[in-house]
Amino acid sequence: MSFGLTIEPLKRTVFRVEVPENQELLFISDVHYDAMKCDRDLLTKHLTEAKKRGAAVFIFGDWFDLMQGKWDPRGTYSDLRPEYKSITYLDDVINDSVEYFNQFKGTIRFLGRGNHETNIEKRMHTSPLDRVAALHNAEGGNITVGGYAGWLQVRMVRDSAKKVRHTSYVHFHHGYGGNAPRSKGVLAVDLDQMQFPDADIIVRGHTHQKWYVPTTVDRITSAGNLYQQRVHHLRTGSYKLLGDRFAGWATEKGFNTPTLGGWWLRMARNRKNDTLRWEINEAN
Repeated sequence: MSFGLTIEPLKRTVFRVEVPENQELLFISDVHYDAMKCDRDLLTKHLTEAKKRGAAVFIFGDWFDLMQGKWDPRGTYSDLRPEYKSITYLDDVINDSVEYFNQFKGTIRFLGRGNHETNIEKRMHTSPLDRVAALHNAEGGNITVGGYAGWLQVRMVRDSAKKVRHTSYVHFHHGYGGNAPRSKGVLAVDLDQMQFPDADIIVRGHTHQKWYVPTTVDRITSAGNLYQQRVHHLRTGSYKLLGDRFAGWATEKGFNTPTLGGWWLRMARNRKNDTLRWEINEAN
């Protein structure tokens, strides 16, 4: 359990996350839990590992797939899991997600919206993420629901008196645009760096690609001192397999083969000069 970690909404798109030193986080997205091709074994492996390590899991959109309703042009009836073939399809997926989340109470801490969630909100006038979080939290969970994009103000605090030692900023956005078959979306790094200059970590999903691009920027203090700062750009990958490309939405659109998994992060302190560093490793 992620002991000591708290999440407090400051604004609709800004969340204060207080963590003890060396707290681990797991950033994932594009799980598509209810999809036939979701790699649930890998998902469970990563969430179980997070629970054992005391890591807090942040899911930045598309926990749900929810493409098999009659309203969705992307749907294929043969891709509907047998347990969801009922008149209460949407409710069945939500209840199944709650049951799954209940294995990881205190571990799954944040759910952001993706295009699959906002699609349901627009078409069906209900928020599946808010419904899952409300049901899970009523049974002892502690999930915060966010938007499609926003900020995490991550503050490393001392266990006693919660004195803030360091503050770091994460900008998240579920993602946009096409599958970027050649660049894999890496060309967006410079644009994101320009748009969000205060971010220490910039995390994106949506394309089902996974990569990590660290950059270095020059900064100046109010006293005129120059220093360099590392900025971490993350794509979070997916948990949805492409399959044999026989047919379907991804095949017709020519999507790239997805890269599965996410990223482990640890907010650590360099004790020699009392500076902050992020340690980032692949979850695969």
